[in-house]
Amino acid sequence: MNRSTFNKVTVPGLFSMMLMKFQERPEVWRSLVNHKTSQRAYEESSYYTGFGYVPVKPEGQGIEYDEPIQGPTKRWTHKTYGLGFKVTEEMIEDDLYDVMNDMASGLGHSVRETKEVNVADIFNNGFVTTNHTAGDGKAIFATDHTRLGGGDWQNEFTNAVDLNAGSLQQAVENFETTTDDRSMQQVLIPRILLVAPQNEWKARELLYTQADPESANNTINAIRSRNLQLVVWYYLTDPDAWFVMGEQTGLIYFDRRATTFAKDGDFDTGDAKFKTTYRDSVEVNKPYGMYGSPGA
Repeated sequence: MNRSTFNKVTVPGLFSMMLMKFQERPEVWRSLVNHKTSQRAYEESSYYTGFGYVPVKPEGQGIEYDEPIQGPTKRWTHKTYGLGFKVTEEMIEDDLYDVMNDMASGLGHSVRETKEVNVADIFNNGFVTTNHTAGDGKAIFATDHTRLGGGDWQNEFTNAVDLNAGSLQQAVENFETTTDDRSMQQVLIPRILLVAPQNEWKARELLYTQADPESANNTINAIRSRNLQLVVWYYLTDPDAWFVMGEQTGLIYFDRRATTFAKDGDFDTGDAKFKTTYRDSVEVNKPYGMYGSPGA
């Protein structure tokens, strides 16, 4: 048996180990993004206003004509990610499978962690313009997003607040009453309350108790009527930041090349080589369906 065959047939379990580790539990970030595929080096997206209110048409006079207003164009530039490791022929010969299994599972774990962290960065740095901005150049969560038809709109509180019954109800109200670029009512339906682990217990009280958890008057817990889904995300770095996400959002993840795992052998050294690669990008143009607070 020559070396090129030796290193390919003696370590097939490591390849399976990488796949198992990569698929071991649901990835939270997938529930927060619009997942799209791409066949290009980058993708661009712009948005437009709808039409305004329909005016009265006086008898005998022509109708008024309107046209959409084009908003900013945002570019999603795909990045390539890749990582690998080698198993020497001596490791295989000496049957060091515990070490090799750890290496294989670690590679699958690294892919999962990287994807979660990259999407979480939208939220962790969403109140500043450090890493990501909306199409209007503002932070993802801001009080002065540009309304194309004139004026501003906001998707964060004017003054940051912690999560409590009053602030959550206010956030849902602000979310549902956000008007579009022509100042017309939108249909924005809140779906998710997104919190860090430190806020999980407060969030559960607010969403699932029958009575108002912050009142001694035995009043009903009105927020339960919205049936918000609680998502606790361990990749949020600010313990008191929290977010309300809608059924549809402007957060788009482009999958340029799906995650792949590959293996090969080195003829000269006898080493077995394993690698993983993927290409993707995540950005926001118009951050509709996203409302947040960094906490007080």
